[in-house]
Amino acid sequence: MEEKNSQVIFDKNAVEFVTVAAEFCGFMERVSDLKRRDFVDKSLKLLPLLYLKASLLPACERMDEADPETFVTETDYEVLRGSIASLLGEYDDYLEVFLDDMAYSDTPIHQNISENLADIYQPLKDFICVFQLGLEQTMNDSLAICRELFAEFWGQRLVNVMRALHDVKYRQMRHGEPEEDSSSLYEEDCTEEELYEGLDMGEEE
Repeated sequence: MEEKNSQVIFDKNAVEFVTVAAEFCGFMERVSDLKRRDFVDKSLKLLPLLYLKASLLPACERMDEADPETFVTETDYEVLRGSIASLLGEYDDYLEVFLDDMAYSDTPIHQNISENLADIYQPLKDFICVFQLGLEQTMNDSLAICRELFAEFWGQRLVNVMRALHDVKYRQMRHGEPEEDSSSLYEEDCTEEELYEGLDMGEEE
């Protein structure tokens, strides 16, 4: 069982997911240093990559009934959510129709991009922190939990918030803010190589 456990946590797809998840968390933590356009633009690059890598995670089973330690506090969550909300300003709000609560509502439900991104950040940051401890059993369990939560919770948040961010970038900001230049809408703030940096860590020699 221990050998199988090691194979899962050091699987190429698991290693690549860890890399992208760490990049996403680090990016969210730098939100106060970013401009609004840059934040929206890179979020729309990182989120689909994060979804792809999560969808490729190997199947794994928990080894311990007890949950691994968590690290993100309610204060951490609120600080991050507030920082994103402050940066996005009027663009933070959107209406969502693809939620469980819609079964009891005839109208779209008010949502916030900042809250959705914080909902994605929290389980990923807890996962990354456990992985950094280097204990194989808890690493395995945190991977299993993260994979479960992707299917049940934050994966849906991710695709919902991508739709909202796409609307902000390509419709709302284009009409609501002064144009910087004709190419600013599609300007790259990072290269593909930078976005994929470290993703070859799991390659076999």
